[in-house]
Amino acid sequence: MKTRIITIMVALMAVIAHATAQDLDEKYATDLLKAGTKAPDMRVGTGKDGKAVRLSDLKGKYVLINFWASWCPDCRRETPALQRLWQKYGEKGLQIAGISYDTNREAWQKYIADNKMVWWQYSELKKWKKETQSDRLYHINWIPTLYLIAPDGRVALATVMMDKVEAELAKALGD
Repeated sequence: MKTRIITIMVALMAVIAHATAQDLDEKYATDLLKAGTKAPDMRVGTGKDGKAVRLSDLKGKYVLINFWASWCPDCRRETPALQRLWQKYGEKGLQIAGISYDTNREAWQKYIADNKMVWWQYSELKKWKKETQSDRLYHINWIPTLYLIAPDGRVALATVMMDKVEAELAKALGD
């Protein structure tokens, strides 16, 4: 009897956890660009030559755009998962582009260096939702927000949930 009650409780907790996870996209991702939409072009970093790297320059590869900020607690919690994705899929062709809503260059660059975030990074260094252009292009109302862009330049996935990105990359690039 005790084993049965524990089994039921575990199953109930799993259902509640799944429902809560589903609610995050329902709550925070309703306005994001839909799958199949052509991804708006924008700057996603700076090359070794100092020239701007644009999203369109990366066409032909999967690109994960991570909208984040170093001051955002949820974004900080996601950093280890991004590092795992980079290690797992970087050699398989995944490009990651971090688009930050930091306004303090030193704090932003220190967080990147301290956390070994070696993928493309870019920030307009302007106030999010007031002065930034990328939030308007991609309808960013919550951070972290993640967009997976397919090799054809179209949105494959738009979400606030890392587990959805991981599942999509496993399908696209193999596990």
